[in-house]
Amino acid sequence: MWHPAPMHRPRLQRELHRVTIGMIGCLAMLACEARTPEPSAQHPVKTAPAPAAVSTSPAPANPNELQQLAGVHFLEFVTAGADPAAELPMIIAIHGLGDSPEGFRGLLQGFDQPARVIVPRGLDAHGPGWSWFPIRVSNVSSEDLQELAAGIERAANTLAPMIEQLAATRPTTGKPIVTGFSQGGMLSFTLAIQHPQLLSAALPIGGWLPEPLWPAKAAADTAMIPIIAFHGDADDRVPYPATVTAVDHLKQSGFVVELHSYAGVGHTIPRPMHADLMNALRTNLATPAN
Repeated sequence: MWHPAPMHRPRLQRELHRVTIGMIGCLAMLACEARTPEPSAQHPVKTAPAPAAVSTSPAPANPNELQQLAGVHFLEFVTAGADPAAELPMIIAIHGLGDSPEGFRGLLQGFDQPARVIVPRGLDAHGPGWSWFPIRVSNVSSEDLQELAAGIERAANTLAPMIEQLAATRPTTGKPIVTGFSQGGMLSFTLAIQHPQLLSAALPIGGWLPEPLWPAKAAADTAMIPIIAFHGDADDRVPYPATVTAVDHLKQSGFVVELHSYAGVGHTIPRPMHADLMNALRTNLATPAN
């Protein structure tokens, strides 16, 4: 075994110490990134099951088993003690960056109306959870805006065939309602604008519609789909003023849009917002047009 000469040992020790500290720093940064998904007060992040747990069987399904349809993995469960084989209204609930179906299902598990809830999984792994598109909104630059919009649109176009097949293969009353938090809120906006024929309502939470996805004018069928958004005015992840601007544009373009604002609320779902979301779900599930 080769040994350095005594005169080189201090220099070598310094170099080894520097490299060790650098490696510890890199590992700490990676661990921090893995622990920092976009926050939500209602549903902690959990690691998704291994692919071996995936099923492609139609409902009734195991609510703890991932299924796959049209290339998208998802969890499926019913609320308020409903029969999984019964004809039920459907709610599509889309999680945010770094979350998972297992975590986000908590948003609706206590819903007091019978419904079938579908919680799709993001397309790409991100820390302990999943992501729908690669760019984070909080640090997006003007140069990235087109790429961000393209990523949102790709994800929406991936989800649309799954929603269509779910409505065709599950005993469903009316058309599904879509809701989602953060990235899921952006997808809820986009699905309502670009795939209105699949939905009865959209309820984005802490979401935003980037300007490249703004429609010039609402089509006749789109104008009848309510979009009810929920957003905290202290949100520093998906800035509230951008959502206000997008909602104003949609209103001027003929869309039926509401924005519920929450003073001092950041990028999370506090109890008052959650309660308002539940009320909006009840109202839209009961709408005859559904």
